[in-house]
Amino acid sequence: MPRTLISRRTAPFAIVGALVALAMTTWSCGGSAGTTGYTNPIATTKTDSAIIDAATLAKWTDEGKVNAPLGTADRVVVVSVATLANFTSTTKKHIPDAVLLDYPNDLTMTREEGLGPAGSMMLSGQRMEALVQKLSIDGSTTVVLTVPRGSSDSDLYQQSVAYWTFRYWGFPRDRVKFLNGGDDAWDAAGRALTDALLVPAASTFTVSSNKTLKDVLRTSVGEMLTFADSVNRDRSILNTWQMLDVRGFTTTPYIANVYRGNGGFQFITDRVNGEATRNRLYPDRTTLVSRMAASPVLDGVTNTFLSPGKKMLVMCGTSTSASPTFVLFDAVLGVPEGDITMYDGSSSQWNNYSVAKIQAAGASSAQAATWAYDAVTPGTSTPRAVGTLPAAVPGENPFVPGNFVYSPAQNEVNQIEAADKAYMAQTSGGSTPGGGGGGSTGGGC
Repeated sequence: MPRTLISRRTAPFAIVGALVALAMTTWSCGGSAGTTGYTNPIATTKTDSAIIDAATLAKWTDEGKVNAPLGTADRVVVVSVATLANFTSTTKKHIPDAVLLDYPNDLTMTREEGLGPAGSMMLSGQRMEALVQKLSIDGSTTVVLTVPRGSSDSDLYQQSVAYWTFRYWGFPRDRVKFLNGGDDAWDAAGRALTDALLVPAASTFTVSSNKTLKDVLRTSVGEMLTFADSVNRDRSILNTWQMLDVRGFTTTPYIANVYRGNGGFQFITDRVNGEATRNRLYPDRTTLVSRMAASPVLDGVTNTFLSPGKKMLVMCGTSTSASPTFVLFDAVLGVPEGDITMYDGSSSQWNNYSVAKIQAAGASSAQAATWAYDAVTPGTSTPRAVGTLPAAVPGENPFVPGNFVYSPAQNEVNQIEAADKAYMAQTSGGSTPGGGGGGSTGGGC
């Protein structure tokens, strides 16, 4: 993520040196540090892009890779990111041998970060590990994420949230695939769907076997605030970075210097077979670049255009509608890790950080000025956000008062990433055969 870059927690995005350090700490696709627990070889499921078509998945199915025994090299697990009702629907049906990631219950959680708890946040290590094991994913697995036929846009967002979640927890692009068009693409390719339910064999894979938490792909509330301050002090940062809030052109309030986009699917307009009732299709790189040059975003009151060559920090309301932009940069453009990051707390989190709400919870005026998004960046006359933040609600306290003593750049208030890095650092302890723990250096990004 645009890391609180200088020393990781002393002055995020205190910029040039930090950005260089960021590039140095990523691995594969733009860096070399870190290894993964995934075992080699991976040649038979290696693809040019993390986004695959139905023909590719059909080939792997016909080769017997889907749900091959645990421990089999290049086995494939098809994960349907869906509600239980849609996955078990006898009319929608699903790809044979797919397993369910029940996103309302399995994909996000409430966790403490910054001044207090926030909902719809990144899964903890324990929750991610339990999910991976339940889905029968081991150290030899290529994960293919799909969605049911005729998914709503709200449901389609969850496929990209799942992709981002796996990437954050150390899964390389060579091992996490995104089925373009989901089950609709499979159906349109003439492949059969089923309503039969598979109970997969649980794995014993540990996410700590992936070795490296890809926290550069995620931005915390404190890192977002310190980055906003850095840009307010030095707008030349925007020669390298661009920020996008996808909630719409009329969105207010919004973080200073952020572009406002026309929804999460602004650049993802095609449908399977061109049918309006079918799932969306992500564009190829050439088409995406062309659409970015033709479909404007709003910079204040002025039209401008996203640059595929700049680094991107994307946000929305609760991270869901921002997640397709993450996929566009990470999977379609294939940018180096650290050149795309998502702020998952987004407006549902930072909108609470007003001077009025923070002081109402017992903070001093100095503490409120340190944390509030409607305060002015120190050393400037520029507010951190444009528009009016919500007023304090009598009796409401969304914060933990003991956290007021910390500054946004301190590790003590980046609780999610600190806990996740600690979880990733633990010894995996090995796995039973087929569990996929440990292993040699994995391939790809």
